[in-house]
Amino acid sequence: MKRKENKIKTIFFMLLTICMMTVLMHDSVSASNVRLNRTQVQIVRGDTYRLYVKGTTAKVKWYSSNAKIATVSNGKVTAKKKGTAVIYAKVNGKKYACKVTVVTQQRAYIDTLQRQINIQRRRYGFNSYDRNPLLQRAAQKRAKELAEKFSHARPNGYSWASAISMRYNFKKASELTARYYTDPQEVVDAWMSRASTKAKIISKRYNEIGVGVYLDEDGFLYYAVIVAVRK
Repeated sequence: MKRKENKIKTIFFMLLTICMMTVLMHDSVSASNVRLNRTQVQIVRGDTYRLYVKGTTAKVKWYSSNAKIATVSNGKVTAKKKGTAVIYAKVNGKKYACKVTVVTQQRAYIDTLQRQINIQRRRYGFNSYDRNPLLQRAAQKRAKELAEKFSHARPNGYSWASAISMRYNFKKASELTARYYTDPQEVVDAWMSRASTKAKIISKRYNEIGVGVYLDEDGFLYYAVIVAVRK
């Protein structure tokens, strides 16, 4: 009888051990599958974005590294001020992070415009344009000037190319302009529909870009893109 009881105890403890190992393995696998839907995101100031945790039904605690830049409530991120913050989701003692970059509407338009241009270049087998800070400043200056005079000639009568700093010694350069469009994608679509401007976007002669977007006091948008190659 005693031997039978010992055998039953042994079997019980073996089953208990197997159950515990199964639970631990399940927890390990589950933990490895837990993740945020995004690890980084760009949000326009004043807009919101929804983050959520995948792979778990456990309670999530949300908090921001800088509530002045971005706040979070139940995964809803609100962009408050230009800058960078990290949104954390804490699940079962482990933290998961998403880097949030808050930008102005103008910056978002600039980034979108360049991204759409580079998508077209890659579609035709060309490398993406690299953004150059000197061309960037020139393009932003030109976008503002277009609100005063919509022309490839500047308000002072000089060529648009005179807006490029002398520190940027370019071999060739071209300018693309547009106005009144409210969606950067529509701007690129319009340029791609015309042979003269399409040639500047998918040209192999240029490798650097500057993108400028200006919103005037009446709410109209002006776009200037400069593509160039150095000597």
